[in-house]
Amino acid sequence: MRRADAAVPRRILVVGPLPPPTHGVAVMTRTLLDSPLARRFEIVHLDTADRRGVANIGRLDVGNVWRAGIHALRFLTLLASGRFDLVYLPISKNALGFLRDALFIGPAVATGTPFVVHFHGAGFDEFVRSAPLPVRALVRLLLKRAARGIVPGHALEGMVHELIAEPHIVVIPNGVADPFGGTAVERTQGEAMHILFLGNLLPGKGYVELLDAAQALLDEGIDIRVTFAGSMVDSLVHERALATLRYGVDRIRFRGAVDADGRAAVLREADVLALPSEDEAHPLVILEAMAAALPVVSTRHGAIPETVTEDTGVLIETRDAAALTEALRALALDPGRRERLGAAGRRRYESRYTAEGWSESMGRMFDGVGRALAP
Repeated sequence: MRRADAAVPRRILVVGPLPPPTHGVAVMTRTLLDSPLARRFEIVHLDTADRRGVANIGRLDVGNVWRAGIHALRFLTLLASGRFDLVYLPISKNALGFLRDALFIGPAVATGTPFVVHFHGAGFDEFVRSAPLPVRALVRLLLKRAARGIVPGHALEGMVHELIAEPHIVVIPNGVADPFGGTAVERTQGEAMHILFLGNLLPGKGYVELLDAAQALLDEGIDIRVTFAGSMVDSLVHERALATLRYGVDRIRFRGAVDADGRAAVLREADVLALPSEDEAHPLVILEAMAAALPVVSTRHGAIPETVTEDTGVLIETRDAAALTEALRALALDPGRRERLGAAGRRRYESRYTAEGWSESMGRMFDGVGRALAP
């Protein structure tokens, strides 16, 4: 329970996964724990990661049920043994994940401990509308008690405005550490434009559409290379995608998952990032690409249009294969434009999307919760 003499929350219980496996929520949890906030507040962390891989997220199996129970027991033990001013957790947008989250939110409500929920993904409103009636009721019952609900872009405020009171909705765009530590990126320009897809190979991220667009450009004689760097998640979809492959690894390469050093390497080798996603709110890889001075080809989805401007990349509609092909063709034929877009993206990253800027915004949010709740 929050200490009565606390002007701001000083002891925070952070619930969330850490890598591995690597995905957006885990990376942002790591960013929070590694930030200056860990010196400013007393942070206790409960790791909820499933080390079996991203394919197990949201699945109903014995392992996930067992882990949910263990994590809930550890949470109750921490809550009972320490006097926390605040609980912070990322929120899931599927029924099984939210029921797990309810095992954390429920005890916080019961003990009078304020809690903050972080919506990292898009489509939470769609999940609520399609969820079974008991789950919808539970979502509304618990989230109306949230001290704050964080979304990563203004376009996503409407996603939660029926669940969380408008004054309690806070917009905090994501921020990432500079993959190159602030040093200039030395990029060797080859004859072929090198397109990078960086992320888990999920259909919703558009990697199959990118594969089709790349092969169409190669069929036209456009000189490109494509690297897909990420873990394969849906084996059936991936096998079908590979069955369409008409070019060898000298043109289209599936590199597999990469660690932090590997991410920096593929960003350095690339000329453009392509992420034709229809399933993300504010992808971290776009921010990493901007930090690497890469132009971005992505979609008008979630908070992406608030991040990628006409000065830093090209946006298309989701599932528009023709527009994706055209955007990549135009960039392949204009190296000077690629360089201008990339440089502008680097400047935009430095001014808006650094890890330091994100942690400062999170700190102000925590302070605001404390001031609002102080007696």
